[in-house]
Amino acid sequence: QVGGNSYSNKGGGVNYLCLPNHPENRKIPSRDNDQLFGAEYQTGAYHKPSEMTSDLFNKEVPCAVCYQRKRSTVLMIPGRQTCYKGWTFLYTGYIMSDYKDYSSKEYVCVDKDAEAVDNKTGDENGALFYGVKTKCGSLRCPPYTDAVDVHCVVCTK
Repeated sequence: QVGGNSYSNKGGGVNYLCLPNHPENRKIPSRDNDQLFGAEYQTGAYHKPSEMTSDLFNKEVPCAVCYQRKRSTVLMIPGRQTCYKGWTFLYTGYIMSDYKDYSSKEYVCVDKDAEAVDNKTGDENGALFYGVKTKCGSLRCPPYTDAVDVHCVVCTK
């Protein structure tokens, strides 16, 4: 299933995420930054490409990952802490983005053992990283759990 931010949020993640069918999220409540929703087609009569069928309206969007042999592939999988069979583990962490009421930024996988550049603090409030939590509804629960931090894993093949 494809996931992403709500169309009505002013900030938060801007890119779509390819969500696995078997997530490995913990059941610990997260902060107030719900911005990972399931994606739905909005392909009614006035909003669809001319050759696309209109029976997809308000249906959830599936996801696919393309792999080609003899090519290097690095894949970030949101909602999981382990790689699929045949893939090599690089690191695990949490999906982060800006806060949902601020400006929109890309979803990124931040290492669970993240580090700072140094020990200085500035509190300039420039670009900001907030943890992202799930929001059930268009995001199917189960297999997902409502209002929990979104884990991620980075794998290579």
